[in-house]
Amino acid sequence: MTQGELEKLALKTGNLFSELEIRIMSDVARRIKDAGFSTASSDWQIRRLEELGKAESEIKDWVQETLQKSDEEMEHIFSDEVYEQYYQHSRAYKASGVKMLPFEKNTPLIRLTEAVKSQLSGEYKNIAGSMGFAIRGPDGHIQASPLMTFYRSTLDNAVLDIQSGGFDYGTVLKRTVSRMTNSGLRWIDYDSGVHSRVDVAARRAVMTGFRQVQGKINEQVAADLGTNTYEVSYHVGARPSHQPWQGRVWTMEQLQSVCGLGTVTGLHGANCYHDYSPFIPGVSTPTYTDDQLQEMLDEENTPKDYYGKSYTTYEALQEQRKMERNMRATRQQVKLLQTGGADEKDVILKKAKYQGQLQKYADFSKTMHLPEQKQRITQDGLRGRFTPTKTEQKRLEESEKNDRIKVELAEAKIRGVPKLNPDKVDVSGFTYDTEHINDERLHGVTRADAEKFIQEADISLTRWNGQFINYYSPNGATYVDVKNRNIRTAFKKEQFDEPTLKIREVAEQYGNKKT
Repeated sequence: MTQGELEKLALKTGNLFSELEIRIMSDVARRIKDAGFSTASSDWQIRRLEELGKAESEIKDWVQETLQKSDEEMEHIFSDEVYEQYYQHSRAYKASGVKMLPFEKNTPLIRLTEAVKSQLSGEYKNIAGSMGFAIRGPDGHIQASPLMTFYRSTLDNAVLDIQSGGFDYGTVLKRTVSRMTNSGLRWIDYDSGVHSRVDVAARRAVMTGFRQVQGKINEQVAADLGTNTYEVSYHVGARPSHQPWQGRVWTMEQLQSVCGLGTVTGLHGANCYHDYSPFIPGVSTPTYTDDQLQEMLDEENTPKDYYGKSYTTYEALQEQRKMERNMRATRQQVKLLQTGGADEKDVILKKAKYQGQLQKYADFSKTMHLPEQKQRITQDGLRGRFTPTKTEQKRLEESEKNDRIKVELAEAKIRGVPKLNPDKVDVSGFTYDTEHINDERLHGVTRADAEKFIQEADISLTRWNGQFINYYSPNGATYVDVKNRNIRTAFKKEQFDEPTLKIREVAEQYGNKKT
């Protein structure tokens, strides 16, 4: 079984726990949203126990659903896949003139398979029962927190921060989302402190169990065919400690003494994708010659440069995995910010970040001569668009321009919130203060002129929490009192004062001059 086939084997089980993870984190974001917009802290205190009780009950149901689906997937793996693994050796039996025992009569193998299935089911329950988050504390140390303890404290702290006025809702939501996704839902051994992402732990359990059965098949086939030698598979990007023995033929004793079979760090150990197959001397032909193996290793271990840093193939693959983890975290952040009702700009910024990550990933993979493995990125079970649309990109660009304009205007002591290409208020029902505009100020602006300035405006300034909107066009300006439904003043470009000229300057500087 190749590396890709083995990864695919465990992918679905990992995805089930990934879906559980995003389900739980989304629930936190949703409840922060519901509680955070409450008008008084007492509202949350009244509802707190009820809400947390509902959350705990729902999470228990989700966990049970995940365990059931995991057991169903395990049944598939240890029936169809093991069956296929067993009979892929039928050709070797036929070539050797040895009769192959039908799978259904292979009692030792069936017993092992059932034992591994039972073991796996127990491991899934252990993973589900030991879930939590691993958060880096102020002292830099990782602190493991059981799931519901983390859930309660996260929700309480978020609501308190929002309702105390110490932080705005958007800041609290972003901070909470970042904490959750940086950790991810984890399986935690609270005695030793060892922890790993739940999806990783689930995939590792599947692969370990399958490897047990696979090894038993290989060793039985070798015994039936009268050989004690095995060929170890070769795969690109093997860890340095595995490179000397991959692709070569070894006895069972050498598999243990040289290749580390039976150890955590050796052949068939944790995260090892190598396999070993029966090899009959004088009959079987090695897949690779010694010269071919050396040539491939020399190529893999010759560093390639990427923006000033050198990578061997193994190092490049580790960097790829890191990029994929970071992209999965960003995808989760997009989803959770949307669930929590974050400001649109914050969501678009995360989408833009993800797009940049994708581009860098593609560029890095091409430079390192590695295939992109986007299925690793999208294995999170999330649906939707995670890169910005053209409309969103345009809004983000304008938002960034507005931020820069705001700084420039503030330096010129001009107050207000700027907006390029502003939405236009319908002033058809507003009063027009002609006495102030024309009798007192002598601006000589008709109502039609004032309304035209609004429609032509490419920038506005909002003041007094939205009560006043000042519109600026190349030909004139109009100030609107939205609250009192009044056009309070208007003047032509010939009457622009210094602050207005500055506003026109920044509007044209940032590409909004009308032609």
